Amino acid sequence: MSQAPLEALRSAGTPVDLLSESEREVFNGLSPDEVAVLGSIQTRLNAVSAAVEGQQADSNTNVVC
Repeated sequence: MSQAPLEALRSAGTPVDLLSESEREVFNGLSPDEVAVLGSIQTRLNAVSAAVEGQQADSNTNVVC
């Protein structure tokens, strides 16, 4: 079985190594179009995650006890 889908998703930042073996088999069976869609979504999520994580950290430092 080819590893191309997993490698493409890994390159996009999808944490495929954290998946179970059966989940990796499903991802590895995706069509090129499906991989492209997931990769695009992952890229967009990665682009905004720093901003979201920064807001989350900021809100934690502004807590009054």
